[in-house]
Amino acid sequence: MKDANAGFFCLCMSPAIDATVRLQSAPKGEGEIFKDVAEDENVGGKAVNVARWLALRGAKVACGGLLGEDNDGPFKRELSRYSIADGFERVPGATRRNEMITWPGGSVKLNRSAFPNVKSIDGMDCLRRARGCNVAIVSGSLPACCGKPFYADAVGRLKDMGLKVVLDASGEAMRLALDAGPDVIKPNAEECEALVGFVPRSADGFLRATDILQKKAGHVIISDGGSGAWFDGEFFAAPKVDVADTTAAGDTLLAEYCWRTFGEILSAPEAARWAVAAGSAACTMPGGAPPPADLVAALAKAST
Repeated sequence: MKDANAGFFCLCMSPAIDATVRLQSAPKGEGEIFKDVAEDENVGGKAVNVARWLALRGAKVACGGLLGEDNDGPFKRELSRYSIADGFERVPGATRRNEMITWPGGSVKLNRSAFPNVKSIDGMDCLRRARGCNVAIVSGSLPACCGKPFYADAVGRLKDMGLKVVLDASGEAMRLALDAGPDVIKPNAEECEALVGFVPRSADGFLRATDILQKKAGHVIISDGGSGAWFDGEFFAAPKVDVADTTAAGDTLLAEYCWRTFGEILSAPEAARWAVAAGSAACTMPGGAPPPADLVAALAKAST
């Protein structure tokens, strides 16, 4: 499983421009107008978030998937900024914009559908960028134009190319892809329901879900929100932080785990400890922006 020379390919079929809008007070009722509004914006999508954090860790990274040709400029600049190879296929229209609206003590998130005007697409051409890589991270929701079996086909092709495959998806697309035998999967507790028939709520439940999922995947990570995550049945509590925005927290956790596992060759418990520290640190940043590396290190050290 471990490869000291790992190169990573990240597949993102539903990228997004992630915005965080910060209100000074909680909404009080219909028709209220807010004038003093702060906003941060960052390009994202689950696999884009993963690729960015891996690149910050010094990994060799390529990223592929779909981008809207009308507004691909911010994505091109971000990939160039972090020296991430661009393997995206451009499609007509614009890439979606998601919004997290926050106020003291509360928040709401608006996630839009990706590429609603694209009727159907093969989408497999971008996998060519995976050649020469050792690890593929397939992450995020699927646009309707791809079809539910898309991830199953992509995982199979990537494994045929000799890559280790990490899968972070949900619903029917995730369930179908499990039959292709991914090496690592990362559902959250709620996403387990579509895969094992129940949402784990207790230690016994998480262990039972892990046992079932390990029949399909080599390693199973189940995230449990702000509490922490289960790594092959062992729980690692998340360090406590002041939460600004949960966008990209799970993606940063997964990227850190992959870097520590495939890149730095740490033991499984050490990789897990660094992963939950990175996920917690990401919650302190607005709009999915990557957290400071020194904060991740401090949180990881504090959790020993």
